[in-house]
Amino acid sequence: MAERPTAVLIHGLFGFNRFLGMEYFHGARALLEGIGLRVLTPRLPWAGDIMERAQALAGQLANEPGPLHLIGHSMGGLDARAYISHLQGASRVASLTTLASPHRGSSAADHVCATLSPFALFRGVRALTRERVQAFNEITPDAPGVCYRSYAASRPLSELPWLTRRYARVIAQHEGENDSQVSLASACWGEHVATLHADHFELIGMQLWLNPWRRRARFDHLQLFREIGQWILAHAGANRSLQQ
Repeated sequence: MAERPTAVLIHGLFGFNRFLGMEYFHGARALLEGIGLRVLTPRLPWAGDIMERAQALAGQLANEPGPLHLIGHSMGGLDARAYISHLQGASRVASLTTLASPHRGSSAADHVCATLSPFALFRGVRALTRERVQAFNEITPDAPGVCYRSYAASRPLSELPWLTRRYARVIAQHEGENDSQVSLASACWGEHVATLHADHFELIGMQLWLNPWRRRARFDHLQLFREIGQWILAHAGANRSLQQ
């Protein structure tokens, strides 16, 4: 067992560990380490499907001592669920916290595949249609003993980056409120901790809002990770007390 609780940051579709000096989870690793956690940042196939990415995750965690506390953004939350339920992850995972993960798929992915967009060529995009994720859910029950928590996010269309509004409109038409990539209904899984006033990318510190004529309130993603980290510390401490 690791002396410090171990948090695992799992990136989403088209994600990365570090690219051109930029972290996917901008500043989160340093913050979590600063409050006393050990932090891992596995690198998954950036456009792979759920099981391909889950297998990569399992390989990189194979020699890590548990218990592990997984934090998955977007598709990373589904990869984590697959790892837990299908690849023996349940024996070493204590909790999974998901951030705007499409637990019921995304009508944005449906739209991309239906319109023959070039993005439909990627297995990861096709894996996130509502039909495919429903099939995934049917064979991926939650594991007993693992704490599942989720955060959803939403902003009005006028506060979303213009690059993402096309998808936000599609999701709003079919599923309702959303963060431009994932609806509130799809993002909730297990204990729904909160719905955050943020777009999909702000949750990891990525700013796509480029309108110089209109300001919007910034979302403090580091405060979110501080909150998650403090919960992990408290959860790990409570489990140690029960084991003594």
